[in-house]
Amino acid sequence: MTDLAPADQDPGFDLDAHVAVVGMAARFGQAMDLDAFQGGRAAGPLTEAHAFDHRFFGISPRESAILDPQQRILLECAQHALEDAAHDPAVDEAVVGIYAGGATTGHAARLRRQAAGSPATDDRQIRVGTGADFLASRVAYKLGFTGPAVSVQAAGATALVAVHTAVQALLGGECDLALAGSVTVHTPASGDPDGGCAVSVLKPLRAALDDGDRIYAVVRGTAIGTTGREESADAGRARLFRDALVVSGVAADTVAGVDTPAGASVTDTTPAAAAFVRAVLAVHDGTDRPDGAAGPRRAAVSASGHFGTHAHAIVEQAPLAAHARSAVDGWQLLPYSAKSAAALAAVAGRLGRHLERGGSAEPLQDTAWTLQTGRTRYGHRGFVVARDPAEAAAALAEVKVKATERSAGGTAGDPPPVVFTFPGHGGQHVGMAHGLYRHDPRFRAELDACVAHVRATADIALGGIFAPEGEEGREAARRSVADGRIAQLAVFVLEYALAKTFIQWGVRPAAVVGHSLGGYAAACVAGVFSFPDAVRMILKRTELLLSLAPGAMAAVRLPEAELLPLLPEGVGIAVISGPDQVTVSGPREAVERFVEEHAAKGLETRLLKIPGAGHSSLVDAVLDEYEAFLADIAFHRPTIRVLSDTTGTWADPDEIGTPGYWCRHMRHAVRFHDVLETLHAFQRCALVEVGPGTTLTSLARRHAELRHSHPILQTLPHPTDETPDPKVVLSALGGLWAAGVAIDWAALHAPHAPRRTSLPGYPYERTGFTVPAA
Repeated sequence: MTDLAPADQDPGFDLDAHVAVVGMAARFGQAMDLDAFQGGRAAGPLTEAHAFDHRFFGISPRESAILDPQQRILLECAQHALEDAAHDPAVDEAVVGIYAGGATTGHAARLRRQAAGSPATDDRQIRVGTGADFLASRVAYKLGFTGPAVSVQAAGATALVAVHTAVQALLGGECDLALAGSVTVHTPASGDPDGGCAVSVLKPLRAALDDGDRIYAVVRGTAIGTTGREESADAGRARLFRDALVVSGVAADTVAGVDTPAGASVTDTTPAAAAFVRAVLAVHDGTDRPDGAAGPRRAAVSASGHFGTHAHAIVEQAPLAAHARSAVDGWQLLPYSAKSAAALAAVAGRLGRHLERGGSAEPLQDTAWTLQTGRTRYGHRGFVVARDPAEAAAALAEVKVKATERSAGGTAGDPPPVVFTFPGHGGQHVGMAHGLYRHDPRFRAELDACVAHVRATADIALGGIFAPEGEEGREAARRSVADGRIAQLAVFVLEYALAKTFIQWGVRPAAVVGHSLGGYAAACVAGVFSFPDAVRMILKRTELLLSLAPGAMAAVRLPEAELLPLLPEGVGIAVISGPDQVTVSGPREAVERFVEEHAAKGLETRLLKIPGAGHSSLVDAVLDEYEAFLADIAFHRPTIRVLSDTTGTWADPDEIGTPGYWCRHMRHAVRFHDVLETLHAFQRCALVEVGPGTTLTSLARRHAELRHSHPILQTLPHPTDETPDPKVVLSALGGLWAAGVAIDWAALHAPHAPRRTSLPGYPYERTGFTVPAA
């Protein structure tokens, strides 16, 4: 919590008595967004005044044609303002209110003249589509707000009266977040339309500081009222300005005024709206401060309506605490989404150009956090993983209009089930997951705890395998990896720690499956036995397998049914990886002779560099001893579904918790092709290989049908792949998010505290709607 007033604020500054501007959107003249407004393109006719992205808001073309252009533009600006504030009401579960008004236009009269004699458009539709009463409520309805929706009508003072009303609502606890805005679109009988729109997102200052919001300015004080019967207009305006100063608690000579010129009509809201945006940007960017004034920058805006209505607002530079950054170097995941493939490519292009031109001076972590938590999730999704803005910009520049929707007709409410697949012995290598160990504190803590337990209970040092130091350390790690007893335990420990880390990131598997040794990690994660018992089981299993007579394994390119008649006595099938991908196992001499004889006959077969002969007849000699050992293991029913690599089907929840199951698991063949067949029928699940290498990912991608219908993701690089670990694991998270899986973004960044930053708004795909003839 932010408990102390920042040092640059005056004594007695009360964080709970003020409101922050945390987001803005503006459309004036040629300026279609805030950047263009700052760039001086706010003059001239209002660009695309009669164009509207009706599909984005779910409004039919017929209804859109009836809507007053003011309603359309306010909707678009309100959406962009929320995006600029990095707040998605659906995710934040915040109570959001809106206070907005517009001008009096001739759109309704034109519609009535056009509709005369036509039953297609009735007067009720025209009133709802053009009435000022529905400006705020339509935005609230379309954007899913649950707070007050108040239409504010005060002619030229509308923009500031909306700000004042929103501030009072926030300080009174009526809502957590408030939008204040105004819009004017004049369409003369001849000539181009003019006017403009501005929407600000306001939030209690303390909450904004606590939540890491980017703060443009603090609304220090506001006042509204009318000229008294005995007062002149100037005297009434001055009196109310003094009221605003009293509310703000600042001296007049510390405030710079921002001019509000006269509007184009009596009800024109544009000048005051533009003036408020200029004032906020001035104190934010440092362009407004009275000569000789000390302390924070301040600016005052005043506006008047007809019949003596006056409104004033004083805004102040944000507290320094709002600009504190916790810069974090390293890889970041930048997700983005849109409602169409073309819009998705446009989102990527806008974001890339923003980063390329230095539009984000903040750390890339803040950009990632804003995209992860501050933007609505749409059906078309993409992501990039990068270490710095330049790298992210380069990756985003490569995005083409190829993206497909996450799932046909899918929504954020139906994510695919996730299946963790755990590889077996063979992918181990020196320094596996070292990059992730250095990058992610959660994974580091999980792995350190596992390594410490193994050292304390089995007197085996695994840490050097994952994070070797110096050449001596690497040499010791190489010896450890070559030791089957240590290497298999290291693979299990890595897989278990990585799975626990993914679960902490919010990715909880609906099912798990392992390949041979990986079956122990799968069962342990599913709760069949504890981590300490799993360590004991793996040590005993390895000890028994290493005590067997010399054996060998060989890969054979032949279907199981055709291979079985060719196998000599003692040699059996150990692994079935595909329709014609089989591994045989048995006594060394018999396997070597089989390979030599059948290779000469043209059969594609080769010896594997794997010591021993697992899943073969040689294992029979130790099964009784292993079963007796397992009698001391505490087994439990799994809390997550387990797919058996021994049968290729779902494991019986009771049977998997018996010594007999694990004896058969050590002896019988691994039927991983059957596993993939079962997964193909499992609700378009997402397969995540949790462990070193890409063995299971490669097998799944070779499956004729699975690869086209299921996301298949690896979490660590192949030993020969130089891609950094963090990039691979974040790409896996990005792939899951793109498929619809929810990620716990806060857990991903812990213990760091990212902040929200300003990023480009949604690229509307507008359609032009003809204005009825005058």
